[in-house]
Amino acid sequence: MFVRLQAQLHEVRLELYRAWLGGRERLALRRLGEAVTASGTIAGNRELGRLREEVAEALGRIEALTAERRATVEADRADLADAAPWMRPMVVLRGVCARLVLRHRQSLLRRALRPRYEAIGELAAASPEVWCPLEREVSAIRAEIARVLRARERWVAPFGGTALPAWSARVRSETAGFGRAVARQLRSHFMPKTPALAGLVVGWWIVNTYTDSHLRSTLRSIGIGSGGTRVVSSSTYEAMSFWLPLLAAALCAYLGERVGTFYGERGAEAGVKGEG
Repeated sequence: MFVRLQAQLHEVRLELYRAWLGGRERLALRRLGEAVTASGTIAGNRELGRLREEVAEALGRIEALTAERRATVEADRADLADAAPWMRPMVVLRGVCARLVLRHRQSLLRRALRPRYEAIGELAAASPEVWCPLEREVSAIRAEIARVLRARERWVAPFGGTALPAWSARVRSETAGFGRAVARQLRSHFMPKTPALAGLVVGWWIVNTYTDSHLRSTLRSIGIGSGGTRVVSSSTYEAMSFWLPLLAAALCAYLGERVGTFYGERGAEAGVKGEG
């Protein structure tokens, strides 16, 4: 009983370690694919050449979107110089939203490049005529995966290939599916509403900080009624109530997209540093 329990613990540990190594292997293949694509080392390999053309096409589309983003900045500057003061926040909001859409399209293209880079790295690692220093990293990770598989085999061999009960695979599969479902629900229900929540918070702050009525401000200062205590003109109060929540929501969406883009590009930056 104790031997089987010990084998189960080692099997779980080695499976988790192998899954982590699998993620590292995919990242290393991606970095290798990026390095091979950048160097142009295809050595007559037809499949490598085809994948490299697809990557070049996608990179060209990303660069075109970058040019569009720069054009929106120039358009904002030109319109801000000519627009009336009350219209300038709308110009800023238009530019922020346009750049958000362009950044989102770029992130989708970069995400679509990952399997192509991995395929290029796989071909490069298996091709003797293509050599890159990053191949050693892939080879080292694969050697470690092979060692883990051998260690697992030694532990589970007396139990017919696995020491875990038959129902454990079903539980693991259902748990993983449940985790993915929860993540999808959180992402689809919470993340899109974050900018709206930011706008609501700013609107609440305005209502509880400012007012356009001296009487209401006086009553509020002695604890009667609700609302803000800082008096501003009616036009200023209306403009603040409309524009500030809108700008807060747009800024929140922009920052969220920037954070996503930042983490999406870290893998590519790591590949460039590793090559250097």
